[in-house]
Amino acid sequence: MGGVVPLAITEKLDPHRLAMRGTQAYRPRCVALEGIVGETTRCSIYPHRPSVCHELLPAWEFGEPSSQCDRARIAHGLAPLTPAEWIEQETASA
Repeated sequence: MGGVVPLAITEKLDPHRLAMRGTQAYRPRCVALEGIVGETTRCSIYPHRPSVCHELLPAWEFGEPSSQCDRARIAHGLAPLTPAEWIEQETASA
């Protein structure tokens, strides 16, 4: 439908949306994610990522929890993010 994400790296999320391949797995890992989870990662298609990626925000980044973010972090052996971590990050960058 004119999108910029290659269909080969997507999977059907629902009748109207696609998600990145690997994000619906038991241990989610997007095929576009480069690096080592828990160390340094980046999205290799960030400027062209699909709308469902735009909708997923890290837990507490804007003061709201994210169960999907928490589940993905736990599946990779990481603790869920907390509001305090965002405050610490803001303080460190100031």
